[in-house]
Amino acid sequence: MFVTKSLNNTTQRKNSNHLVNVVLRKNESLRDYLTRFNKESLMVKDLVSSFALAALNNGVRLPHDDPVVVTLQVELSTMKRILLDSGSSVNILYKHAFDQLRILADQLRLVKTPLVGFAGEMAHPLGSIDLSVVAGIAPCQTQVQMTFLVVDTPSPYNAIIGHRGLNFMEAIVSKRHLLVKFPTRFSVGQVRGDQQVAKQCYQTAIKDKGKGKALPIANVELRGEVKHERPQPVEDSVHVPLEEGNTEKYFQIGSQLGEVEKED
Repeated sequence: MFVTKSLNNTTQRKNSNHLVNVVLRKNESLRDYLTRFNKESLMVKDLVSSFALAALNNGVRLPHDDPVVVTLQVELSTMKRILLDSGSSVNILYKHAFDQLRILADQLRLVKTPLVGFAGEMAHPLGSIDLSVVAGIAPCQTQVQMTFLVVDTPSPYNAIIGHRGLNFMEAIVSKRHLLVKFPTRFSVGQVRGDQQVAKQCYQTAIKDKGKGKALPIANVELRGEVKHERPQPVEDSVHVPLEEGNTEKYFQIGSQLGEVEKED
């Protein structure tokens, strides 16, 4: 009796965050996983059902429209706030993050082509550089060499990995689950997106938009209704009546037409 009561008290001390670590094991069926998850949830005191549902979805609170923001190892440094954007054609490293890597600026290669955002605004890169990027937890890790364009533009992110970088990783990104998976030498590796950090980055971009500190790609302005100008004739026109003596019904022809064309 005393032992049972002690065990119950011990399990009740588990924090609700414990459920986030209850993930599907290798070769475990979905039914067995749900049974195990249910048992683990019973060990949490005062568990909120919405949190349990979020934990069941790999810690993601649904519904959501958050981007995938992850933490990766870049040149032996742990870099947070990396946006995975399959819609970007290039990998971007912002200068404030580049400076923290303590890489000499003379290692940057010259880039003449500017970056162009949705609204047509341009940003001229300081240069490009190849960096080592490691994703996953040992032994299920992958290491690839990526080319980044270094940009001196304020941003809530440290870096953006575009579709080329994701292709190098052979990664599959699930925005719904804020999860990215990729093949490794031993098994399938994965990196989870941080939903809270993603929301913070978005709020920072929105808050600083009026101060000019938002992402250049987000500076899209609605310019209102555009009034299209009516096309003007390139030459004077002549009124030709459809009925002889009736000036109200007519059609127009160019004044520079030849006499034969006018008769036709």
